[in-house]
Amino acid sequence: MEKLTINQSMIKVAELERNYRYKSSDIINRKKASITYILESNGDRFDCDEKFDFKRELEDLMLLSEKIESIKTSIAYANNTTKIEVLGVKMSIQGALNKVKLKRELAFELENLLQTVKVSKERKVDAAATSVYYKVTELNFDRKEMEQLVENLNKEVLELEIAINKANNETFIEI
Repeated sequence: MEKLTINQSMIKVAELERNYRYKSSDIINRKKASITYILESNGDRFDCDEKFDFKRELEDLMLLSEKIESIKTSIAYANNTTKIEVLGVKMSIQGALNKVKLKRELAFELENLLQTVKVSKERKVDAAATSVYYKVTELNFDRKEMEQLVENLNKEVLELEIAINKANNETFIEI
């Protein structure tokens, strides 16, 4: 058993997943999943391919898979049971992660809205050219209030991320 912080555990998982992807490409390689050799009439055999212990490599891959699953489960458990206080509220790390995701998405969407919605006033003439009118497009919200909301959301995201990072560096799990 090894005792690591959540951040160290996430780094370990990333490393194991990289090894898993590397090994899994060998397992699914058709050339390595079969053996080609020349069998002469007198019974002599000459291998055409490099030796590859498929069974051992598959077992190694399965062990990696189990190790990854075990560490991820420990991380998830720690994220769900470790409480942090942020923005004046006590919540689990997972709850804070969920808040970060939703607040970041909302801030992004609102920033995008502020950049794309434009105010306009177009002069128009009716078909008979007898009267002139204006087609006016105005914001359906107060721009300054919306900008302030986006700024507040971004500040909250930053506070949440700092608290999550602190907790991830201070919370130990056994793997």
